[in-house]
Amino acid sequence: MASAAPSPSLFRFLFEPIRGLPLVGCAVAVWLAGASYCHGYQRLLSSEEPGPWSGSLIWSAVAVVPWFALFEWSKEPRGAEATRRPVLLAGLVLAIAGLSIGLEYLVDFCVGDVTDRFGLLVMRRMPAVAFTVLLIALTRKAVLRRPANATAVELRELAPAIDWVEAADNYIEVHSAGKMTLRRMTMRDAANELERHGFVRIHRRFLVNRSRIRSIGERTVTLPGGTELPVGTAFAANLAR
Repeated sequence: MASAAPSPSLFRFLFEPIRGLPLVGCAVAVWLAGASYCHGYQRLLSSEEPGPWSGSLIWSAVAVVPWFALFEWSKEPRGAEATRRPVLLAGLVLAIAGLSIGLEYLVDFCVGDVTDRFGLLVMRRMPAVAFTVLLIALTRKAVLRRPANATAVELRELAPAIDWVEAADNYIEVHSAGKMTLRRMTMRDAANELERHGFVRIHRRFLVNRSRIRSIGERTVTLPGGTELPVGTAFAANLAR
């Protein structure tokens, strides 16, 4: 029995890059959640009242927020390319963990309270590490299992608002009104869907909405906002059609 696909709103929120104010809001929520976890952890370990919230907030900033940043970066084209390789993902996790622990030692040293053991510092980060790696894996699985025809239909519906499309490995970056969203589709399939809607292939990496072209240079086209995209030699003739 086929599993149900995630709803469009859930898919966009969890599996596509978040930018602007929503990103700031999510980062703050994660930061506060991490501080609450730290404060509650201290209360469980000690019969005394936990320390001030400032300590928990600082800990969350160095031990939890970096993992949120890794997850969000993994949804960007370059991040998706890097984190799909287990060795690179493991290296990133170790590097962030090392930096996080180093920062916590530095903060403790500055306030004169270097008391935590290394093993405890590692254990405190394990929930965030495990949750982040799980989310990255689920995100990639959801993107890979998203029906191709659903992406094609969505692309056709968005066509009038799209400025240009850029290839990103087995994904495409859809640029519209200064925003970028990631779609699981090859550039060839995107061209097949959009060329009938007034798009022109100008480069092996770029597909442009012809109505958005403001000027054509010798080897570039200029789009609204001054964005310049290169024109490949093999595709230059497409602009004359």
